[in-house]
Amino acid sequence: MTGKKQSLIVIGAAFILIGLILVYFSLSQPKVYVDVDSPSIDNTANATVSEKVTKYADSDEPIMNYPLNLNTCTADELMTIDGIGEAKASAIIEYREYIGGYSSVDEIKNIKGIGDALFEKLSPYLCV
Repeated sequence: MTGKKQSLIVIGAAFILIGLILVYFSLSQPKVYVDVDSPSIDNTANATVSEKVTKYADSDEPIMNYPLNLNTCTADELMTIDGIGEAKASAIIEYREYIGGYSSVDEIKNIKGIGDALFEKLSPYLCV
């Protein structure tokens, strides 16, 4: 009987030791945090309109928060999005004034020069 008790005690001590080693290594590993707003990660491919996508601008420019509301944004804010230049930004603002405000992001496809391909590229950055 004493031999079995000693074996159980040694096995139990070994399990405790292994458990402590696992806890130590799991707690001593460096923490890795993934910033989904990082400019090094292309998060626009899977972004939805409701997601907040942050674009890091040059140090001289303020950081822009996306999505931009089509009914309240300025032409300068629109031009921070790749694919929108001064002409398209002006057209988006003019069309907004003409229709009295956007009811859907899809309405920007009514603007000349914004087709399905460009819309797919811009839509994660826009909302109403």
